Amino acid sequence: MNITKHDVDDLNAVIKIAFQPADYQLRVSEVLKKYAKTAKVPGFRPGHVPVGMIKKMYGTSVLLEELNKLVSESLGKYIYDNKIEIIGTPLPKRGESELILEEGRDFEFLYEIGLAPQFNISLPKDKIPYYLMKVDDKMVEEDLTDICRRYGKFSNPEVSDANSILYGEFKELDGDGQLKEGGTTSVTTLAIDRIKQDKNRKKLIGLKKEDTADLNPMDFFGNETEVAAMLKIGKDNVSLKSDYRFTVTTISHIEKAELNQELFDKLHEPGTVTTEEDFRDKIREGIAAYFERESDRKLQKDVRNKMLADTGISLPDDFLKRMLKANQEKEVEEQEFEHSYYHLAEDLRWNLIVSKIAAEQNIQLTEEEIRQLSRSIMRQQFAQYGVYDMEESRLQEMSDRYLNQEGAYEKLERSLRESKVFEFLKSNLQLDRKEMSQEDFAERMNEKTEHELAHH
Repeated sequence: MNITKHDVDDLNAVIKIAFQPADYQLRVSEVLKKYAKTAKVPGFRPGHVPVGMIKKMYGTSVLLEELNKLVSESLGKYIYDNKIEIIGTPLPKRGESELILEEGRDFEFLYEIGLAPQFNISLPKDKIPYYLMKVDDKMVEEDLTDICRRYGKFSNPEVSDANSILYGEFKELDGDGQLKEGGTTSVTTLAIDRIKQDKNRKKLIGLKKEDTADLNPMDFFGNETEVAAMLKIGKDNVSLKSDYRFTVTTISHIEKAELNQELFDKLHEPGTVTTEEDFRDKIREGIAAYFERESDRKLQKDVRNKMLADTGISLPDDFLKRMLKANQEKEVEEQEFEHSYYHLAEDLRWNLIVSKIAAEQNIQLTEEEIRQLSRSIMRQQFAQYGVYDMEESRLQEMSDRYLNQEGAYEKLERSLRESKVFEFLKSNLQLDRKEMSQEDFAERMNEKTEHELAHH
């Protein structure tokens, strides 16, 4: 066997694998002997079929299978032993001569490979904006009210008042104010104190079970996302702006929890919060911490885009596109393919940058860190369904099951590495901290890149 590598350019190469009969004949012979012991051929007892007949029946297919195994083993070993950094997977290339599957011949296989680019990294020297939201008193009071409601006492009065929560069913009405045949229906809750206008709140005060109220949800709430979720329809659905008849099935009332030491100790380490002022400060810190995670996501996106632009990494684009098309399950439009490739190429470049920084800074990952991340993900997923206290053994079982899914371990490994690299970047970049109102902050968080504006 002889393996050679020919560099086409800095990003592309061809690996040639040449086999002589001595490289594969013993393997083929061993497989045919096993076939002879088990093959069922009319006129012969099992194990007594002549090897020549077995070779005539299965020789070509066995030869092809063993050659494929040899190629795969040899190619992978050659790339590993020679520390060749490749991108993507090797792509078979037709040789100059036609492949004739006959034992005793020499065989030659060619594979194209994409080579990982060589590049240097320098951290951005200019200040990078780091947007922070200013937590105002109104936000603190809204959170405080929500906490008092969540930890309050529930009751079910006969008649609704301004602080009631109604549970019932929406049924869509037609233009004449009658129930629309086949119209949208949805069972949901309505918190009266969340309705902004007094005239709208009054429509829902004084209702009893089975009472009805005709209303327009968009007029009451004015938020397409909230109304669409309440009606369980898409924001583009024409029923979003319809009138509805709401029938009350249950009335709930919450007596808000008092701001006292009992409540403070429920939410914080006992004795650490002793006054309303301390409690509000903790709420303010919690809000700031939540939105700082949003700030970090924005910063990570901005740093990524800047470093990609500054580093200018070239990829073997032609090779990668042909590789992707060769592995497509179904053909897609060229415009769609090019758009998908743009994002794939950007992800590849960023992964190369992250890996290089991790190597240069000796950023290490441990098995336990990856498993801890897996457990955290499982805990978050169950929390979405209201399950907050899982037994550790059950959590570990679900985590192990997730990690055993194809590609899951590698995905968490990449995520953890990127997270650690971001921590390094954040602490080593010059950040221009900009504190702003919630409205301006939301606008910044939703900023689009030129590419996003062009394609989305």
